[in-house]
Amino acid sequence: LKAYGGMRAVSEVLVTEMGNPLSFPTSDGTAETGEIIAENATATGADPTFGTVAVNAYKFSSKIVAVPFELIQDSQIDIEAFVNTRLVTRLGRATNTFFTTGTGTSQPRGVVTGASSGKVGTTGQTTTVIYDDLIDLIHSVDPAYRAMPGVGFMMNDASLKVIRKLKDSQSRPIFLPGYELNNAMPDTLLGYGVTINQDVASMAANAKSILFGDFKKYIIRDVMQATLFRFTDSAYAKLGQVGFLMWMRSGGNLTDTAAVKYYQNSAT
Repeated sequence: LKAYGGMRAVSEVLVTEMGNPLSFPTSDGTAETGEIIAENATATGADPTFGTVAVNAYKFSSKIVAVPFELIQDSQIDIEAFVNTRLVTRLGRATNTFFTTGTGTSQPRGVVTGASSGKVGTTGQTTTVIYDDLIDLIHSVDPAYRAMPGVGFMMNDASLKVIRKLKDSQSRPIFLPGYELNNAMPDTLLGYGVTINQDVASMAANAKSILFGDFKKYIIRDVMQATLFRFTDSAYAKLGQVGFLMWMRSGGNLTDTAAVKYYQNSAT
């Protein structure tokens, strides 16, 4: 499932045996600080505040595939293995979409939905982004998050194409491709890695097209791994078919909205 979309590749994946509602405690202490106290003076009270973020499980279906007996018996390829791979792909794509843009109501809350605004593009940047806006997006995330391992960008491939064409005043590309002489290295943008996720919106007016931050703060919860079921009951047998269906239970939520920020293209 990691191959489809990118969310599983960068998020924190948690496996639980049961699917009962699960909440993560949250507490924002970034505005809290200590104090200097004079001799015999009383310390000031400042209790931290706590909240919760739900990471509930939802049931996903691959949709049913009905295969005729003849195809299973006469094909020179392993039809059941082919169907299994195809259904895994369906679930991978479906879950990645919800982990990216899900509303959080009767479905996972996606990382785009949970993220907070980092930068709105300057007027005219409806389908583009400028260098300065990328810098502003990076620095909209607190340095404490930027120091975490795995922090980086996430965007649609079409958005990456736009960025790869950006050059500085000396006509040098700001995107560093994954090679340097004979030494392979990851693709980087302004020193950070890039995750391609086709479920992030392409650049358009008001589109939240680029994410930046610590994606380990997005928790994916798996209760039931992708499991294939094979049906040979009368509903299929009378048609000379075998039915295949894959189920899984999973959910996701961004547990810290300050950890990931988005760039939003200008409305005009």
